[in-house]
Amino acid sequence: MPKRIMLPARMLVLWLSAVLMLVGCSSIPTVGPVGTASAEHKGETGEEAVFSPEGPADGASPQDIIRGFMDAGKGAADDYSVARQFLAPELANTWSPTERVTIYRSSRIVAVPEPDMFQIQLEMHASMDSRGIRTDAPDGSTETFPVRLEQVDGQWRLSAVPDGIMVLLANFPVLFIAHNLYFYSNDYQYWVPDTRWFIQRAGIAANIVKELLVGPAPYLQGAVVSAFPAGTTMARDSVPVASGEAVVDFAAESLRDSSDLNRQQMLNQLEQNLRGLNNVTGVSMVVGQRDVDLGKGNGQLQSAVKDPSAGATQIVVSQGELAYYTDGPEPIADVPSVAEYGPRDPGVSADGSVIAFLDSQADTLLITGPGQGVRTAAEAGTFTPPSVDPRRWVWTAQPSGTGSQVFAVPPGGDRSSAAVLTAPWLEGLTVTELRISRDGSRALVVANRGGRSEVMITGVVRSPEGDPVSLTVPMTLQVPSKAGTVNRAKWASDDTVVAVQTGAEEAAPVILVIGREPELLSPMAGIAGLSAGNGVEDIFIQTEEGIFNKVGSSWSLRTEGTQDPAFPG
Repeated sequence: MPKRIMLPARMLVLWLSAVLMLVGCSSIPTVGPVGTASAEHKGETGEEAVFSPEGPADGASPQDIIRGFMDAGKGAADDYSVARQFLAPELANTWSPTERVTIYRSSRIVAVPEPDMFQIQLEMHASMDSRGIRTDAPDGSTETFPVRLEQVDGQWRLSAVPDGIMVLLANFPVLFIAHNLYFYSNDYQYWVPDTRWFIQRAGIAANIVKELLVGPAPYLQGAVVSAFPAGTTMARDSVPVASGEAVVDFAAESLRDSSDLNRQQMLNQLEQNLRGLNNVTGVSMVVGQRDVDLGKGNGQLQSAVKDPSAGATQIVVSQGELAYYTDGPEPIADVPSVAEYGPRDPGVSADGSVIAFLDSQADTLLITGPGQGVRTAAEAGTFTPPSVDPRRWVWTAQPSGTGSQVFAVPPGGDRSSAAVLTAPWLEGLTVTELRISRDGSRALVVANRGGRSEVMITGVVRSPEGDPVSLTVPMTLQVPSKAGTVNRAKWASDDTVVAVQTGAEEAAPVILVIGREPELLSPMAGIAGLSAGNGVEDIFIQTEEGIFNKVGSSWSLRTEGTQDPAFPG
């Protein structure tokens, strides 16, 4: 394992000074990994992007050596052998190119008073850690890297530089590919995506399996499960693919205590993760080159669902009552009148058995459903529009102290039986939207912090019985400044979100995809509502004129006289 570089004290002081000087004019990205349409990779696993960067020229200046080293980061061949040519011998042996990938828009090399010392100043776009977890940087962020050079046989070479490579944004999509790892929801009913980035070279299948065995990204830890227990290892570092069959060879002790059902779940998880590669049609599990015994099917194994459908029917408020909407508003059978409450922002479970809504002041949460009366689930405060998870728990958030509080009401329950979920990261945030994913393992949170909006995805940790217990530290999706201060967001798929600023004179909804660049849609005046169904072509907005649906790059008026559309969830 390569050793980490230890900077001398004099250089460390200089580095800290450089960072402090930049704090006043730039934002150093500190957000979590960015948990996007789909990041599912379909590329050829055995073909890598080929770059042939040039090595150092005789007599090159320190600035030329630094530039050459940065450019050589796009040449991964032979463990970045060209990049190592720019390094002093000792550093060339210890530098770890895979520790971090820094993705930048523009760069500048600045000399500093210290002899043979320079700064690499980058306009940041994103960074990626050794596990392929990408963190997008806020607009206008910069980052500074101190470097030192020395003479080696009369030629300048880098003697101190941080681990990792620096990649120009234009080169990144050619060098790296996004691929969704998949883990199970805690009830094994759904696949939950975890977007990673892998270098485009031979061996992608093996790298995917290795990361799968390590486990989920931090924001999903505790919210999802893997069929593979901690400590499971491969017997070899390759996954050969022949005639479409990927063969994964495990160390014998890894599967020794597993049950038939567990091994079947393992195979299903491998298939879900590797069939996204276009040269893999099937997967085999072996130990010592012998097929793993999967046992006999006994009906226990259930097929997990990937990207559950939202259906084609929304719930709306029409003429002061709750209604379903497909091609036009239709009354909901066997549901009592709710006109007296002035219903707003309804939400409905996937099976239609639970309907939640707010009253006209948004300070009372009410629940009803077919064959039920209307009951008050919570009151006092300002609630976010309710969201109903696959287990029919009703979720909302409200201000609490100097932050916000999230709570979930169980089926048939009320505030007294609700699960209250507090988290340190909710301090200082005013939550304006909370939407549970259709797999029930994640929550989409939109919040305001001192006039700035934040869009986050947090994991939902549940008990073995499925009761919500806590929320994980979230990852943040970076919203482009042109989208404004967004306050509403919806799931458009299992890895895609659409967000918008409602109440603005004019606003452009933005599609946020894990592992992909944000996409601004056509602006509209006076957007008051937002909903999303099955993908980025199934997006609806509401204005005073009515409800519009997305048609290509335009908006088409769908219906008048209805408001607050919402797909199940």
